[in-house]
Amino acid sequence: MNKPVDKPVDKSGNADAAPRPFESFQVGETHRSPDRLLSQKEVAAFAELTGDKNPIHLDAEFARGTVFRSTIAHGLFLASILAGMAYERGLLGKNILAIEHSTESYLQPVKPGDTIYGMVAISGLDPEASKRCGRVSWDLTLFRKDSNSEEDAPVLEAHWRTLVFKKAYLKP
Repeated sequence: MNKPVDKPVDKSGNADAAPRPFESFQVGETHRSPDRLLSQKEVAAFAELTGDKNPIHLDAEFARGTVFRSTIAHGLFLASILAGMAYERGLLGKNILAIEHSTESYLQPVKPGDTIYGMVAISGLDPEASKRCGRVSWDLTLFRKDSNSEEDAPVLEAHWRTLVFKKAYLKP
């Protein structure tokens, strides 16, 4: 079942939706992000920010000598992009108290110049997590578009458990 976000994301990438309380989520609800072209400049910025300057991410000559044949994005950068895509869809924001648990499986490399998009599905709801919050379980997949195939390739699969404020405790 597809449930649209209350308000769409504007072209600037800023979520225009009001924060969603726990009660508004439904198991089976899915969301797809817009396509995004990954650049080497973004990969380099992530390396600078985190200090992870492994040459597989930054040095084209070094990377040509590896099994990947070119630079690749950091796995944690891709996981962060998934979080940003969920924010842009209006799913995350001040409605989230905490991410309790996160697991990621990195399935295939993503290279600068690849076009990616994310899919988010609500896989579980627990209204008894606490007085103020319910627990939402999320299944997230990042895909790389493949112009040579009818099916896009999943490159990262993730599962999150978050605490989401209930309506009575969510500040507008």
